[in-house]
Amino acid sequence: MKYVAFLISGLMLLGSTASAQEAAGAADKPGGESEAAPAKEAPADQAPEDEKKRSPYYKKVQGWLWIEGVVGISSYDPDQFGSLSLGTGAAGAPKERGPQWGFSLGTGFGGGFFLGWYYRQASYSDYKLLKTGLEFQPTIRIPYVHIMFRVDIGFAQMFGGSPQNWGLTNVDTGGVDTTFGVGLRIPIVRWMSFAANFDWSYIGLSVRGDSASGGRIDSWVSGQQLAGTFALTFHFIGVRKN
Repeated sequence: MKYVAFLISGLMLLGSTASAQEAAGAADKPGGESEAAPAKEAPADQAPEDEKKRSPYYKKVQGWLWIEGVVGISSYDPDQFGSLSLGTGAAGAPKERGPQWGFSLGTGFGGGFFLGWYYRQASYSDYKLLKTGLEFQPTIRIPYVHIMFRVDIGFAQMFGGSPQNWGLTNVDTGGVDTTFGVGLRIPIVRWMSFAANFDWSYIGLSVRGDSASGGRIDSWVSGQQLAGTFALTFHFIGVRKN
C-alpha cells in the first residue's frame, strides 16, 4: 500500500505541473492565436495613376489617322530671289498679301510623328497660288503642349492670273515648293488638337507666256512665301484611352 500511495502522489504531481504550463501558455496568448496585423492603407493624398494621366500635364497627341484643316494669312513675293526676264530687262512683281487655307491628311504612326499629304491655297489680288505634296511633321512633347516642326516638299503653281507688271497673257506656271515651319500643338481632347504655326516657303516657278510684243517668254522666277496659320486636327484609330 505504501508503494501505491507513492505512485498516486507522483501522477498527481505530474498532472498539476502540466496544468500549470498550459495556464502559463494561455496567459501569454490571450484569446488564442494572435491575428495578423492589418495591411497599411495608401495615403489619402496619393492620386491614382490614371487620374494623373487625365491631367493636361500628361496629354499627348496620338492616333494613326490625322485629318487637319488650316486657315491663316500669308504674304508672297514671286521674284524675291530672281526676277522674270522679259528680254529687255527685269520685271519685278510686287509683294502680295492674302488669306490662305488648306488641309492635310496622313498618319501619326500612333504618336506625335505625322507623315502625309498637304494642300495649301492662297488668294492674292491678281492671282492664286497653290502648293501640294508630301508633308513631314515631327513633334517634341513637353508638359501641356507639343513643339512641332513642319517640312513640306511638293509642287507649286500660280493660276487664275499673274502679276500685272509682268505684262503676260496665256500664262502657264509650275514649279517646286519647299516649306519649313515651326509651331505649337495643344491637345484638347483625346481625338482633337489645336496648332499655331509660322511657315517659310521657297517657291521656284517656271513661267511661260506671251509678251506684249508678241514673243513667247519661257523663264524662271524664285520667290518666298511667309505664312502664319492655325490648324484644327482630328485624330482617329488608336487614340489613348485616358
